[in-house]
Amino acid sequence: MPVTSQTPAQRKPRPGGRSARVRAAVLHAAFDELGEKGYDGFNMEAVARRSGVHKTTVYRRWPTREALVMDALDSRSDRHSPISVTGSLRADLLAFGQDVFTKLSSPHGKAMLKSLVAAVDQSPEILEKVQGFWRERLDAGAALVSKAIDRGELQADTNVDLLIEGLLAPIYLRVLLPGGSVTRAFLEQLIELLLGGVRQRAASSESASEATRQRSLARRPRRSPGALPRATA
Repeated sequence: MPVTSQTPAQRKPRPGGRSARVRAAVLHAAFDELGEKGYDGFNMEAVARRSGVHKTTVYRRWPTREALVMDALDSRSDRHSPISVTGSLRADLLAFGQDVFTKLSSPHGKAMLKSLVAAVDQSPEILEKVQGFWRERLDAGAALVSKAIDRGELQADTNVDLLIEGLLAPIYLRVLLPGGSVTRAFLEQLIELLLGGVRQRAASSESASEATRQRSLARRPRRSPGALPRATA
């Protein structure tokens, strides 16, 4: 009989083994519960019944519903989704906006978004998790803008976060509230509006800098033609 230095409690679960299957079943059931009943109606016992996993096992791994919801959110995070880089900021932002809308507007994505809107007011832990997801989404879009700045499409002092928030906020609003759609034409108009505003601000800033320079030159004392420099002591 082979001897091992690890006790049964110390042995790690094998990847893809029973532990992984149990976790996947519970997280899948948790998403289904959130989608059907929202955060207010989310119930650990219901998750256990739906997943086929005994409730004592569920509670042992996730002592609270907040812990289970946060683990479920983390497992479905799209932080590692590839970001399209075409060499054109307009095209990059269009692809980014379409990708975000596709994920949010799926039956699962829309249900989760509505559930989280309610959950953040009730759970500081989930609020922190959602803020982390939002930061990751802003960073993904910011990477596209930073590349555009490197290419010279935008000025270095562009407010990157504000630009990406300006793109994402209307998408989230139209997913949450009925009556508006997110079409390619809508995204193209939105991007044109945002980039036009950024460039107008840059032009205004350059004009203000030039005006300041001209005023500074005008205030300098002028020497008369042929005048000798004033002697210094």
